[in-house]
This record gives sequence, structure tokens and C-alpha cells, in this order.
Amino acid sequence: MMQYLMIFAILFPAVAALGIYCKKISNNLSVLHKYVFGAALINSIALWILVFGAPVKGLSLIRFTDNLQMLLSCDGLSRVFIMIISVLWPLTTLYAFDYMKHEGGEPRFFFFFLISYGVSSGIALAGNLVTLYMFFELLTLATLPLVMHKMDDKARYAGKRYLLYSMVGASFGFIAIVFMQLYGQGGAFALGGFLEGGLSARAIRNLRIAFTLAFFGFGVKAALFPMSFWLPAASVAPTPVTALLHAAAVVKAGAFACIRLTYYSFGTEILQGSFAQYIPMSAAIFTIAFGSLMALRSNHLKRRLAWSTVSNLSYILFAVLIMTDLGLKAACMHMLAHAFIKITLFFGVGAILVSAGKEYLDEIEGLAGTMPVTFACFTVASVALMGIPPMPGFFSKWAIGTAAASGGSVLEIVGIGALMLSAFLTAIYLMTIVCRACFPAGGKLVRGERIETRNMVLVQVILCVLIVAMGVMNGPLQTCLENWLF
Repeated sequence: MMQYLMIFAILFPAVAALGIYCKKISNNLSVLHKYVFGAALINSIALWILVFGAPVKGLSLIRFTDNLQMLLSCDGLSRVFIMIISVLWPLTTLYAFDYMKHEGGEPRFFFFFLISYGVSSGIALAGNLVTLYMFFELLTLATLPLVMHKMDDKARYAGKRYLLYSMVGASFGFIAIVFMQLYGQGGAFALGGFLEGGLSARAIRNLRIAFTLAFFGFGVKAALFPMSFWLPAASVAPTPVTALLHAAAVVKAGAFACIRLTYYSFGTEILQGSFAQYIPMSAAIFTIAFGSLMALRSNHLKRRLAWSTVSNLSYILFAVLIMTDLGLKAACMHMLAHAFIKITLFFGVGAILVSAGKEYLDEIEGLAGTMPVTFACFTVASVALMGIPPMPGFFSKWAIGTAAASGGSVLEIVGIGALMLSAFLTAIYLMTIVCRACFPAGGKLVRGERIETRNMVLVQVILCVLIVAMGVMNGPLQTCLENWLF
């Protein structure tokens, strides 16, 4: 039964999306909202059953050749990604009901929104590189209409850029599939990789080249430099889309794919101490610092958070490239922590845009007077992302630094320095927003009737509670991750 539940979690959102265009649903916003939220919640329940059930062995859906097949499975790493999307998708759905009144085109929006949920579930449940690659590409197609929802010049430009970058990344990622079919045993994901033993020096060199290219390819969606610039451009999308792009679906799918590639396909044994480790690690370290500096420079609130995402995604990639068990655990910790923290921050600036019509830093002076809950939640999430204990951002960054220090190479020490610089810059570019809104020049807050909407406030409060809980319950959370991963 559990095997077929994986198929359900992938197909149900797509089937439910088709129902949106029933006239009784699409012509009545109240009915539409209940229908979409119900579909998202049902799919999350199915995914939660998979998370808390026993690991599900591979289910072969389509066999193309003897060693090339479409395979589903649910292992420990799958559970980490599932916990992100299954919790955040229903909450984002609830948030979107208020937000999309501002944007319009709700039936079309929620149609692709549900399809993207199914495709993201497919990425989490992919049992080999071929299946992961197929859903990875489907995610680009499913989210492209969401990025271009407004269909103005900026949205079309952002969509073209997103598609172009994704196509380039896909071509590099495909290289890994070719080499894994040539040198891999079985092809199903396995911790430690599935390469054949006794490989020649030439084969190892070729595999290292293939890994490096594929890491940068899958790293496109994780905004690894030099392919980072599509992410800030995509901030023209509606905030529910931006939040999912930057916190759960697309960018975390890129980081997730890099983890699969490193630990579950190639394995770290042939990669450690070679250019296949050091070249992408150098790019990740540069991206950590570069993203934070660009965030500090940006006056636009959503783009500031977008560049922050660029930086924090490379925290995860840097941890991945340490290529130890500590690095794997640290990467998963930050993937979880960043997802919940960053979506809260995006929901905050989205609420500011919809309720107050403000989207630039110099426009929010004293705005906390009319949006107190929004800025209170934004402050909590900012403190968490800065890495102040006992917030989850502190524990995940500490884990990354500990993993890097245990490696002890010069490049890993440089990486620790980049983390410290980024943490300092994070405090500046986030607390500047908080101070502008809560402590304006002259000390006078904007007074008047509160302009926050119910659903937006509710979702932000729930997320803040979850963030604090993740920090307070860090010990059990780490134990859970260790049990899942190892």
C-alpha cells in the first residue's frame, strides 16, 4: 500500500488541478479556495504517512532498458525534503488566498500551483537519477507559468531567463546520467553511491569531470555562481510563488539534487581531495559572500531577500561539498531551517506589498504601527536567519562550521570565514528593515487602523511558532535526522 501511496502523492495534485476548471469551482472564489486547500492538505497527509511510516523500497514504474528505469522510493533524505514541502505548501495555499485577490487570475494560478506540488513530491520520491532528472525538468515547466503570472514585460523577461538558465543546467545535469549508466551498478540511490569497484584512473578522472559539470548543472536551481542571477529576477512573481521558489520547491530541489548526486550517486570516496570537490566548493564559498553583499546593496525588499537566498543556498552546497557524514547532516539541517525561516520573511514583505503598497526599503519608515504582527514575525525570522541562539539558524550554521573545521583544509577554513562574513552582513541587511519599520527617524510610528489580513497574519504566526519550536527542540530534531540519514 505504501508504494502506491507514492504514486498517489505525485498524481493526485495534477488530477485535482484539472478539477479547478469545473465552472462550479472556478466561478466561485470561496469554493475554489476550499477546493484547493483541501487538495493540498490531502496530499500533505499522504506525504506525512510516508514520512512516519517504514522506509519504502523501490517501485519500478517504467523500465526503458535492463538498467534504465523510472523508480520511486522513500528513504531518509526523501523524508527531509517531504517535511519541507508537505508543511509549507498548505500554509502557502492559505496565504495565497488573501494575496491573489491583489493579483487576479486565481484559477490559472492555483492550477499550476497544485501541479507543482505533485512534481515536487516526485522529486522527493525519485529513486534514481533518471527519475530525479525527469521530475527536475517537469518542475521547470510547472513553475514557469507561475513566474510569468503577471504576463507583463518584467514577468516575461524573468520567465525567459529562468527557462534559459534551467535548460543550461539540465544539459550539464544530463551528463551525470550518462556516466552513471556507464559506470554505475544498479542505478538506485544508495548512501555511499553505486559506482562499480576497481575503476581505472582514466574512468575516475572522467567521473570527476562529469560530477563537476553535473553539480554546477543541478546547482543552477540552487543559484550557485555564476548561474545565480535568474533568482532575483524571478522575484517579480507573486509572493506565494516567490516564497515557494526561494524556500521550498525549486531552490531546495536544486540543493536536494546536489546531495543526491554527491552522497547517493557518485559517492564521496572518488571525489574527496580532487578538483571535483575544490572547484564547486570554491564557487559555493564565493556565492555565500557575493549573495550577502548583493542583498545589502538592494533597496527592493523582495530582491534583497532573493539575494539572501542565493547566499544561504550555498551554505547548504558548501556543507554538501565537505563530503563527510557531518557535512551531510549539516546540509540537511540548514535546508530545513532556511526553508521555514525564509518563507516567513517573504510572507512578511508580501504582506507589506499587498496591504501597504510598499516594496522598497525607504518606503517602510514607521510602518510597524499599522502592521505590528507582520513586523513582529519578520523580526523573529530575521533573528533566526542571523543565527542567534536558540534559533534553528544558529544550530544549522554551527553544524556547518563544525563539519568544515573537522575537515581542516585551507579551503574549508576560508569557507568558515565566508560564513562569518555572511552572518555579519545578514544582521545588517535584515535588521535595517526591522529598524526602519519599528524605529523610524523622529521616533513616530505610522498610526491608523491595522491593515493586516487574517490569513496572512495567521500563517506568519504559525511559521514563527514552528521556527521557535525547531530551535528549542534542536536535540530531538538532530536525532531524528541522524536516524533518517544514517
